[in-house]
Amino acid sequence: MGILNIFKKNKKSDMEDELSRLESNLLPDEGIVGEVEHGGPKEEKEEKEDKELTTGTGSCSFVMGVTDYAPIEGTDNIVVTGNLKGSVDTGISLAVINYGDDKKEMLMTSVIGLDVNGESVEHASDCFAGLILEGASDIDIRIGTVLYTRDMGSDSIHDAYVAALSEGYVKERALEMSDEEINRLSLTDCSEIWRLNTWYMAHEGQDEDDGLKKAREERLNKIVLSLRDKILDAEEIYYVHDKRTGEAHLYSQTFEKGDGSYLCTNPNILIISKAYRRRYKKTYNTDTTELAIVRNGKDKKGIHNFLQGNFYINGACGVAVNAVQVSVAAGMLVDKPVYDGVPVENIPVTNPGLVRWMLLLGQLGSPKEDAEEAVAFRLYFSFLGRELRRARLIIPVKHQGEDEEDRENEGLDVAKMKGKNSKDALIMYTDWRRLRSEYGKNWDGMVHRVGGIIGKFDCALNPTKYPSAGMYLTEDMYKSMVEMSKKAKV
Repeated sequence: MGILNIFKKNKKSDMEDELSRLESNLLPDEGIVGEVEHGGPKEEKEEKEDKELTTGTGSCSFVMGVTDYAPIEGTDNIVVTGNLKGSVDTGISLAVINYGDDKKEMLMTSVIGLDVNGESVEHASDCFAGLILEGASDIDIRIGTVLYTRDMGSDSIHDAYVAALSEGYVKERALEMSDEEINRLSLTDCSEIWRLNTWYMAHEGQDEDDGLKKAREERLNKIVLSLRDKILDAEEIYYVHDKRTGEAHLYSQTFEKGDGSYLCTNPNILIISKAYRRRYKKTYNTDTTELAIVRNGKDKKGIHNFLQGNFYINGACGVAVNAVQVSVAAGMLVDKPVYDGVPVENIPVTNPGLVRWMLLLGQLGSPKEDAEEAVAFRLYFSFLGRELRRARLIIPVKHQGEDEEDRENEGLDVAKMKGKNSKDALIMYTDWRRLRSEYGKNWDGMVHRVGGIIGKFDCALNPTKYPSAGMYLTEDMYKSMVEMSKKAKV
């Protein structure tokens, strides 16, 4: 019995109603693997941490990022140097924090000496200064550590942290550091140093000699490898989740090539370090996106699984870390699955190239009057057509009988829904994860291409509870997409 004459109505009525109400061609999808919690950090905890960071005042008010440090021989004191903003006197107590650390533990120490331009002073304001910290040898002080009085706000502390990394590691050292120093860096430290170095080389470091540029590049590679390891080993990371598609938001930029055609950058997801979660929550918790947490778990596989699903099911090409300029390719983080020697029938069905463009289109929605969005929509639509022509998709099927004899007599139920213009629509999924999210484990699947079916039936791709992450295809639309993918100058 052939697939085209064994349809049964199997999908939930509310799913059929949902499809019939859709006016656009873009449809649904379910979450991603990994232990994920939506909504980002809780407000009560945020407020408590902010108060612990900034409460208290004194006669002095200052903030300083450490650009260099050294122990004082024969004592447990440390001398630190940096650009002082505000005023400080000897004898005052101050707070010490490594702003880029996930735990951000705040400690206290005292200033027992000040040095400005090689002279000991009792007071210093708005200058490059050296501070002698009493009994600070047990404190984890490094380049980027911030000293401050507790009336300083979080933004001032963050700015001092970033400025110190830029001055100490990027400009003064040209990224030269020992393996021990690299190991002490946090995930946030690594991403910021990388971002700052990129900016520096584009604006101020262009005149460096070739030897130094090469050494800087080799040093940066070691930091990138450390960043990779710190991502996979983190207790938890945050990422920008798209509420419209139910998946991690994809970031891609579109450029004109100069000959009337366009290209776009490889789409990445954006992950946020725990240390930066509160800063980024203000930016990304909107009507369409939110920060979500991925916990690594005891087996340290949660983040790996999350990334693997985004790369090799959803089609993300890599990960941006805290900023789009800091991008790690997918293959550096999670190996691509290898199926050498595995029978074709046992290889899981995935279509990351197709899903990639479906999600990007879902994020855009219908084409707008905005010229840039219209160009992006056309570009994504063309790429989608190319992928759709070769995609192998899964149609959910279920045996009707309870045993083998009944199944032979009664055939199969094939998933469909009420389509447009009173036409039946076949339900098709890009991968088993999405099929299982809607049909569970009691349904099997048959693998087909859209081109062999679309002449008789419409096709609903990835229909789930997210109307922006799937697609409804008619024959005319499919033909138009195929032609556009062949001829369009993109």
